[in-house]
Amino acid sequence: MNLESITRSDSLGERLSPLLSGHFFRPLTRPSAKVYIDCANRLAEAADAGGQVLYPDARDLIREVLSSYPDAHLEEDEGGHLQDINQKAGQFFNKLLEAGWIEDHRISLDERWVLLSPRLHLLLRFLQDLAEDRPAELKDFAASLRSICTDLLRPDALNPETLDPEVMRQTIKDLNDRANRAISQMHAVETLVTQQEAAQRSSDSAQETLNRFLVDFHTGEHMICYDALQEAGLLPRLHQARALVQDAVYDTFIKQRLAEGLMKHLNLSDSQAYAEAENWLRKLEAQLEAIPIKQRMIDNRMAEFSRLSAARYRYQTEMRGRRPQQVKSYLDASAVLDSGKTFADLAKEPGMELLSTTISVFSGIDSLARPRKARPPVNLDFHHRQANPDTTLAQEEMRRRNLYVLTPQRAARFIDTHLSTKGARISSDQFKTRTEDDLLDLLAALSFDRGPAPNSHRQIHWKVESARSDFGTAPDKIPHDLQGEHFIERLTLIRLS
Repeated sequence: MNLESITRSDSLGERLSPLLSGHFFRPLTRPSAKVYIDCANRLAEAADAGGQVLYPDARDLIREVLSSYPDAHLEEDEGGHLQDINQKAGQFFNKLLEAGWIEDHRISLDERWVLLSPRLHLLLRFLQDLAEDRPAELKDFAASLRSICTDLLRPDALNPETLDPEVMRQTIKDLNDRANRAISQMHAVETLVTQQEAAQRSSDSAQETLNRFLVDFHTGEHMICYDALQEAGLLPRLHQARALVQDAVYDTFIKQRLAEGLMKHLNLSDSQAYAEAENWLRKLEAQLEAIPIKQRMIDNRMAEFSRLSAARYRYQTEMRGRRPQQVKSYLDASAVLDSGKTFADLAKEPGMELLSTTISVFSGIDSLARPRKARPPVNLDFHHRQANPDTTLAQEEMRRRNLYVLTPQRAARFIDTHLSTKGARISSDQFKTRTEDDLLDLLAALSFDRGPAPNSHRQIHWKVESARSDFGTAPDKIPHDLQGEHFIERLTLIRLS
């Protein structure tokens, strides 16, 4: 079996294909989707510990849900042509059976049960998380992050000498689950901010705009997670926790201990378990990195909400306020009453005193907007300016420092030069840095993991693998390569995109 077939068989789409080809998701695509969801939710709430509901009770629950939606659009196969509510409930029950959301479980002639599908519980949990906007659910956000930082930063948190393989596996799995939950809560925060933006765009008055901006927004549920990050001092601790996980990614002993636990739990081979262990650790690192990034995105959305509120208020007061409307009404009335009169005639009218002594009307070219005078460009080149000796020395020092600064741009240039395609690899024994600039480019590539591609707007991603990870217990066996005038431990650069 080749690599392509293995990757395809493990893909999410392939694993979901049995559900996609059936009728499991069909109710969610119908106009009556909310009726299906409420029926499933009511059945799940009424089910016993085994996920079962008596058949008469299930029919009664479905009938109650249908009665609460008298205007719901039901198609013919859902009982839309039927008038009797009991017949509609029976038709809807059959559609739930057809979708695989419930199963008809008959024990005897007198005892009949409805069994909820295990996948239905997962679907309802997802839909509840998607619709979740209760502040009580977001109050656990700070506790989740604090527990992650506490567990990772305690002594010997990931020590392979004190943790047996199963405990190591459970620890990493629990940390991944909690980090994923924290990110989901941040997604909920971002959703609440976007809802505030949508409500602000449809405000009817300047007073409503100000009230939403100064009161509702800053006392809303979304501020719970935001304050948790800003006031609880969790961001510095998150950076420390992520640094510890980064070290674990390159620690052979931690990965080996975790691989032993995965090998036994998932029945994997040695190589598969080791690769899966590295994936778990990298996933944890990525999730810890994503939390501050998501926080910055929420910051940007909050700043955008402030700009939107200011623009909305200015529009409602200056362009759509009461005073402009009054002026417009006055001018419309004057145009009707004084039609055909000149300004000289109006000056003779009683009570019409013109405040302007002279009146002129622009026409032709004079009525056009005058072009703006652009400032002449300023020559910023150091070579064409006269400066005193002290200024020249400072400029030379700035130029010299810029030559030695390590930036993502020069790192991406180095990667694009030596690794032209995605997936390409190169080891430090396969290239030479002949000049000082080449060595600085290499150091930049080791300092960053992404950068802008030369002559393009896309980003280049890469990673660095060190030979030390394979010879952690025998440092004297680590191979070294000569780069410029320096010996460095052998490393491999891999282009990811």
